[in-house]
Amino acid sequence: MQQLVASCVCCKSAARHVPLLSTSYRQRSATFHRQLQPRRIARRCSPAKGPKHAKQARSRLHICATNEVDRDCDKEDSRKYKRTVFNFKNWAAHRSTKRYSRHLLTILGSRIVRGLLQPLLVVTAVASVIAVYETLLESGFLALGSPSLSIEATAPFSLTSFALSLLLVFRTNTSYARWQEARSIWGGVTNRSRDIFRQALTFVPGNETELVDMFKRWSIAYSKTLMCHLREEGDVKAELEAVLQPEELELLLASKHRPNYVLQILSGLVESSCIVSPERFRMDQNITFFMDAQGSCERILKTPIPLSYTRHTSRFLVIWLGLMPLTLWRSCHWAMVPVSAIIAFLLLGIEEIGVQIEEPFGILPLENMCETIETNLNEMADNNSGVSYLIGKVNQQTWHMRHEWEENRRRAEGSHENDPDFLRSSRDGDMAARDNSFATPDLSGSDHR
Repeated sequence: MQQLVASCVCCKSAARHVPLLSTSYRQRSATFHRQLQPRRIARRCSPAKGPKHAKQARSRLHICATNEVDRDCDKEDSRKYKRTVFNFKNWAAHRSTKRYSRHLLTILGSRIVRGLLQPLLVVTAVASVIAVYETLLESGFLALGSPSLSIEATAPFSLTSFALSLLLVFRTNTSYARWQEARSIWGGVTNRSRDIFRQALTFVPGNETELVDMFKRWSIAYSKTLMCHLREEGDVKAELEAVLQPEELELLLASKHRPNYVLQILSGLVESSCIVSPERFRMDQNITFFMDAQGSCERILKTPIPLSYTRHTSRFLVIWLGLMPLTLWRSCHWAMVPVSAIIAFLLLGIEEIGVQIEEPFGILPLENMCETIETNLNEMADNNSGVSYLIGKVNQQTWHMRHEWEENRRRAEGSHENDPDFLRSSRDGDMAARDNSFATPDLSGSDHR
């Protein structure tokens, strides 16, 4: 039994294949497995376990590497600082000619530079080693017959540079298309949230104030719930404590797919209201748009650009930049070290931007969009009483105009009750005047003078 356990590094796998192990040993194995560091897990299974177990071990190692080793915490934390919302002042600075000097002076503080520091140092180190070797070789400090590392032929780099350019262009354009689609989706969510609450204020009877308030709360909750659904650090409870009632928040947190739950609530509110069919259909169209937008966001989040493109572009860049100093020594000598670093920054920066915007929900200012929705809906609710007063005042004036028109018609008919020709012509003229007074004005811009 001890030999069987010792033949496998992973304790969980051993416990699974040996069901007669004691409970205390299982507990100790589980504790030991939790205490393993990611790099300690990166051991190979014993060959005695066979290819099937080796494949399972490689799968576990890949998950560990994805979750722990390959996670750049500084880069992930810096994504929140890219959630920029522009105002008029920002646009003025963005268009300013001083942007060239400003961007050059802040290059060392760029998050792109900090994120690429490791590969840039590798390229610089390779160039420095080649420069030192060639300097020693030219000075005669190396043994006779030592080969030179410099390459005179630049044709291989000239022939492959266009392929590298195509890969980078494809990477950047595809990533930007994903970013643009996500931004358009959230713009639609913002507009539809305003529209469905406007419809609720207009179509729901005035005595159902609690129903209108629920429309407002859950319309705000949808955008915030969707934001938390699309982000790793999303906290639904913290976002909605001031929006939903405690009982509503508790039921929402108990659901597994929270955006779906919010849409179910909105559909139920539409169904339970006293809204007639045409208006109800329009409100349901907004809810359908929310569902489509949610599915589109999940598609972007869960489906990256085909990984073969990302991997091959990274490999292409590393190999190309690693061999590039070999062709620069004869023309640049020691200047090839900073030249190699600058070229590496320019090319790696393009690829890094594409990788960063490939998953757009971490860099889009979703908090500002949710705040805009909440502010607009609260403002619409506060202004509803004033809007109702103005509309009621206009309706009262229209009623008085109609009442006065009816009185004038009756008086005219009473004074000429014995003249049938007058009554007929008066009736026809009044009907035409009434139709013209309540007709829709011509907004086409044509001149009817």
